[in-house]
Amino acid sequence: MNRSICTIGTGYVGMASMVGLAELGWAVNGYDIMPERIRKLQNGIAPYREAGIEDALHTHLANGRLAFFESLEEAARETDLIIVAVGTPARDDGSADLSALYIAVEELAKLKFSTWPTVVIRSTVPPGTSDQLAKLVDGWGELVYAPEFLREGSAVYDFLHPDRIVVGSESAGAAVPYVKLFESLQKPVLFTSRSNAELIKCGSNAFLALKISFANEIANLCDALGATSDDVLRGIGYDRRIGSQFLNPGIGFGGPCFEKDVKSIEHVAATHNMGRELFSATLRVNSAQQRRIAELVEDAVGSLDGLTIGIWGLAFKAGTDDVRDSLALRIIDMLAERGANIVAYDPAVHVTTLPKGSRLVQTALEAANCDALLVLTEWPEFQAIAPHAYAPLIRRRVVIDGRNVLDAERVVGAGLTYRGVGRPVAGNTEPLLLASAL
Repeated sequence: MNRSICTIGTGYVGMASMVGLAELGWAVNGYDIMPERIRKLQNGIAPYREAGIEDALHTHLANGRLAFFESLEEAARETDLIIVAVGTPARDDGSADLSALYIAVEELAKLKFSTWPTVVIRSTVPPGTSDQLAKLVDGWGELVYAPEFLREGSAVYDFLHPDRIVVGSESAGAAVPYVKLFESLQKPVLFTSRSNAELIKCGSNAFLALKISFANEIANLCDALGATSDDVLRGIGYDRRIGSQFLNPGIGFGGPCFEKDVKSIEHVAATHNMGRELFSATLRVNSAQQRRIAELVEDAVGSLDGLTIGIWGLAFKAGTDDVRDSLALRIIDMLAERGANIVAYDPAVHVTTLPKGSRLVQTALEAANCDALLVLTEWPEFQAIAPHAYAPLIRRRVVIDGRNVLDAERVVGAGLTYRGVGRPVAGNTEPLLLASAL
């Protein structure tokens, strides 16, 4: 089968892109610098948990639309389109580490292509990056920037149901081969410059992060005033100019995208001596929210020294096993610093690093054998557990719902005290008073 597409990088973006293109009928070669991952993929073993990935991987390995190679030359030399989706993590100063991206393009430049390929950068990068990369491609191909807008946990769905397709190129002709991949989706296409496309991606993520920080600020104010953030934010979100998405209070935004991207655009603004107050404030509010969650636990049960805190959820969001920059792990560290022992459970995370004195257990009820229970990831599994099943296990009779996913009435009906984010304390507050007096 003729293969005209190669994807470099088999992480969340790369795999979702490969599987999505295979679903659309295209044949794709995959390459990664980790041979052991390539060998697993060749045998149908997905590198991470993601809805739709594993079944589609098996299907398209069998029908020949997906193939994986340990050699970049084998994967890319005969292709017309090369999609680069490698990691661009944040450095300590907030700038993006672009080393893997530059290495990928430099390695491509060493190949002798049988065609004039188009290199499509999908990694999230600071504005101006792809213009610099284009200089490395000049003379043997074209370079365009096509940002991804994929959510972990639903990345394949998002790939196949985009709101828009953004393509940055200095030549419309160079962008056309990539856009043709998505003709069957009949979605709006925005042709623009590479720098504009980079800013669209960074700006989109920064705005969504800002909405989350705004929701948390409102929820914290609701706590102080005895109001209910569920109703307040619902009322705000009904306004068509605002919208309800990302107005959900909780522990803040974590994971490998939002925080990194806000830090990156803040760093770029600082480099150009431009205003960055909203970016900085968004990050400050987000950092403060994890401290607030730890303080909610302390307020509920008093001193944490020697207490066991049960944790439901370690992944940075439901639907994935990704713990990169997970806020759950940051909160766990804060609780451990206050003297707490941690017993944690996550349906998808089976191995991770926890503080000394912490345990990772196999079931949610094992984690509920604790002094107080704290929910940190919005897994539907936690909503489905009957509170009467875990109520007898929680010694201080307190549940702190950092994601506002539990049914407060059911929790209180089981004899527990419930505390959410921006929600009034519900249930018998006597255990709180007794705990505080210890």
